[in-house]
Amino acid sequence: MNRQPDFAAADHAQLVELRDRLREAEETLEAIRNGEVDAVVVGGPAGQQVYTLENADRPYRVLIEQMQEGAVTLSEHGLMLYCNQRFATLVGAERESLIGEPIERFVVSTETSAFHRLMDSGRGARRSAEFMLQAADGSRVPVNVSIADLKVDAQMPRVLCGVVTDLTHSRERSHELAAANMQLASEIDERRRAEDGLQLALDAADMGNWELNLVNDVVTRSARYDQIFGYTAGERTWEWPTMLSQFLPDDREAVDVEFARAKRTGFIDFERRIRRVSDEAIRWVQIKGRTYYQDGKPVRIAGVISDVTDRRHVEEQLRQAQKMEAIGQLTGGIAHDFNNLLMVVGGSLDMLDQRIEKDEKTARYLAAARQGVERGARLNQQLLAFSRRQDLRVEAVCIEDLIGTFENLLDRAVGETITVHIERAPELWYCRTDPHQLETAILNLAINARDAMPQGGAITLRTRILQLDAQGAATSGAAAGDYVVVSLSDTGMGMPPDVVDRVFEPFFTTKDVGKGTGLGLSQVYGFARQSGGFVNIESQPGSGTTVFIHLPRTARPVAVETATHSTAEIKGKGVVLVVEDDNDVRAVASSLLENLGYSVLEAETGSDAMRLIERGGRIDLIFTDVIMPGDMNGIDLVRELKARHATIPVLLTSGYTAQRIASEELVKDLQLLRKPYNQVELSLAVRMVMNDRA
Repeated sequence: MNRQPDFAAADHAQLVELRDRLREAEETLEAIRNGEVDAVVVGGPAGQQVYTLENADRPYRVLIEQMQEGAVTLSEHGLMLYCNQRFATLVGAERESLIGEPIERFVVSTETSAFHRLMDSGRGARRSAEFMLQAADGSRVPVNVSIADLKVDAQMPRVLCGVVTDLTHSRERSHELAAANMQLASEIDERRRAEDGLQLALDAADMGNWELNLVNDVVTRSARYDQIFGYTAGERTWEWPTMLSQFLPDDREAVDVEFARAKRTGFIDFERRIRRVSDEAIRWVQIKGRTYYQDGKPVRIAGVISDVTDRRHVEEQLRQAQKMEAIGQLTGGIAHDFNNLLMVVGGSLDMLDQRIEKDEKTARYLAAARQGVERGARLNQQLLAFSRRQDLRVEAVCIEDLIGTFENLLDRAVGETITVHIERAPELWYCRTDPHQLETAILNLAINARDAMPQGGAITLRTRILQLDAQGAATSGAAAGDYVVVSLSDTGMGMPPDVVDRVFEPFFTTKDVGKGTGLGLSQVYGFARQSGGFVNIESQPGSGTTVFIHLPRTARPVAVETATHSTAEIKGKGVVLVVEDDNDVRAVASSLLENLGYSVLEAETGSDAMRLIERGGRIDLIFTDVIMPGDMNGIDLVRELKARHATIPVLLTSGYTAQRIASEELVKDLQLLRKPYNQVELSLAVRMVMNDRA
């Protein structure tokens, strides 16, 4: 009972205290709501918290001080009321010294007006512009200034807040980027020029370019590539199987192997055949390229392509010409030795004919032997014709007149089952050639045509004019100019390409053994070449054959004197020096001269002959071979004689070099006796030279 009043008094005091605190809180909140106290009350799990404005804006002050941009508060006239440390660093001054200073102090004079317009324009709006600040040490700093009006009491003066951003690094990056862009543009331009130059070079070289993507097997091509394959522009995209199908079936496996090898080796280079789509023509193409790798794996092969058909044709002609030239040199050497053998046999027969008693049988044997020598000599002449070492009597020949003289001969040569057609030209054309050799060539062609038509057929002989430019002439190994073309066509069985490539080789024949020497076309080839022209042939199995003889055209006839020959030997007197390296030939020649009444001296070489001459004995004629071993051949001997003993007459003899030495200025007036010769021919030649000297 006594403690109850005390408990009530305590509760009452606590209640009063709580009421006072509640009233104080209500008054505080009311003051805050009315703006009478700078504080913020925030509710939370721990109850209401009160923050004063000083506490609330402290984080923002720290943020402004720590940010990389400069911050400044300005009066409406541009006086700095506040700035952070970053702004002070930008202008290179102490922050305390800046308060109250006009900001235009740090704006370059040429931009002051623009800065004032920035502060005055757009009241209440945010705006920015770039300026150049001038620091306290005189250096200049490019900046971007962003200004906004700070809203305060309407009665208060106008306040501006500015953010100043240093653009030095940004401009450096911009300059670097601009320089990089300029460099990139320059490189792009340079690459474009290089690509244009490459394209011009490819066009000039008549090449196309291509690229094979090894990931998706797609082939991209240039326009020239498609033209080489016979396609028009705008063809669809190719894949590898399509590209491979353009090659001939016999070459596809080799092409596939080459591209597979390129993946390993890094390059590709081959020549194969394609069938051109536009005209079905078979063409040779050369493909070159390189392989590009990524992470060690091949990803694409790119390169160029060119049509090399014409080049291969020219190279094949060159190889054929070189082969024929080599065979010709070999043939000429054989002919030289063969003529010496015939000379020994024929001369020995002449001497035997004078020394033995002849009955009918002996005379027949001697005649048969002489016929054998003559046949060997004719065979040798064909060899000499092929090797272009025969003695041509070149003159201006009218083809039309010449054809008319042996038209009947052609009819008899080919037989009754073959019809001969001659298509005459409307004009009379002249060419420089040996008419006898031309007749022989045409006759050989006619006989070959006859043998190609065992069941009969037709032969057509034509003439025409062909003008060759430098390129066309080069492919034929001839000079540019006008040519008279004599062609002979037949309707025979024709020849495959491998036979056509060999028809001009000596002793090559498709006839049965004993039915041909294989020298007919060789004579035609050598005769045309030696005349300054050329010969070619066109033939297909089942379509007949045409041979074209091209001879240089000439404008006017040139008369050539022809010598008349006696059939009786002429005896004589005098001393003849025989110069010959072949012992047997020298012995025969000496014996024949002695039979004719001459005294004979012998020398094996030109040097031996000069030593005999220098002794001063009587020598009325020097009879010398042209080709001799050692340091002095027949031509060298003539030079020495002209210089030291010009009064001694010279008679030359040779087995195969007549045409070559006839062009020598040194010996153009000398007589030449061609091997093999007999005693009558020798006597006439010796008498002619000695009479000319007399």
